[in-house]
Amino acid sequence: MTALALEPHPHDSRVSVPDRLSAEVLREFTVLRPRKAIAAILVEWAGIAGAIAVCQLAWHPLLYVAAVLWIGARQHALTVLGHDAAHFRLLPDRRWNDWIGNLACFWPTFVAVENYRQFHAEHHRFTGMPADGNRTIWRTHTPAGELTPEWSFPKSRAALAMTILRRAIFFTGIFWIVRGLAAAVIFRRSWGQVVVRLLYYAVIVGTLAIAGLLTEFMLYWIVPFCTAHIAYQYIRLICEHSAVISGDPRYALTRTTAARWWERWLIVPRNIHYHIEHHWYPSVPFYNLPALHARLMAEPRFCRFAVVTDSVSASLRQCVVGQYPMPADGESHA
Repeated sequence: MTALALEPHPHDSRVSVPDRLSAEVLREFTVLRPRKAIAAILVEWAGIAGAIAVCQLAWHPLLYVAAVLWIGARQHALTVLGHDAAHFRLLPDRRWNDWIGNLACFWPTFVAVENYRQFHAEHHRFTGMPADGNRTIWRTHTPAGELTPEWSFPKSRAALAMTILRRAIFFTGIFWIVRGLAAAVIFRRSWGQVVVRLLYYAVIVGTLAIAGLLTEFMLYWIVPFCTAHIAYQYIRLICEHSAVISGDPRYALTRTTAARWWERWLIVPRNIHYHIEHHWYPSVPFYNLPALHARLMAEPRFCRFAVVTDSVSASLRQCVVGQYPMPADGESHA
């Protein structure tokens, strides 16, 4: 019997994927396992609750700083899981996929699955092209199509550090909160959804106010969101798409960062660092990306041309002036 063809994902790239895996090979990586997705969400929320409890029970300024760094990382992880929902990879039922993605991942971080999907799908379909959705979300390009100074790489070490720190001093986070709430109305699918989302926030804030926990909400949610979380987001995106050089231009759109264990918990959570793999195959859920990476590493051309670093710091070094010379003999740095 002939195997059924694998249905194309709506976010597949319009640029051809080199040496694309066969449908038979790819099928095993696209199987959804809802229990893994739900377990990941619960782990992230447990990590947030645990950090708050420890910090409250044994208050110390240094412990609070550690809590901010940890909670910001967990908020970032929630957005990565929400990102899977935007690709319809969280749950098989698309309605539940979107509701769980919103209620448990994106609404708490002031985003909505439907709004994010609208731009992120264009990022996948048109990576590096004028229609790339990142140009809207991250403001990476001028109206003339040139990279903005902020997103022009390589930079000096000081300029790279300032790019990240400038975004992590609260103002960008506040802007993201306001932008996310405004987008709920501007890009609404229905007024009913707008009302439900606003009621969601009203119930949470009202409950916290009645319980006298608004100060704690600021300390343990808004501060981490506007500082550590923003820094992690910018570091991750720089690692994913900046200063990628390969002997084959099809491999120069994004980079994979084989991160260290602590980097995977703090900076590139939930396998988002397997970014070439994710861009080529958005139908693969986050928990299958390591296996997909191992499979692609068995392909000689992938090993030769894919830009794969061994840490976040190595990826950032490639974005620093003088640290990443042009490859010789048509090969990539890996």
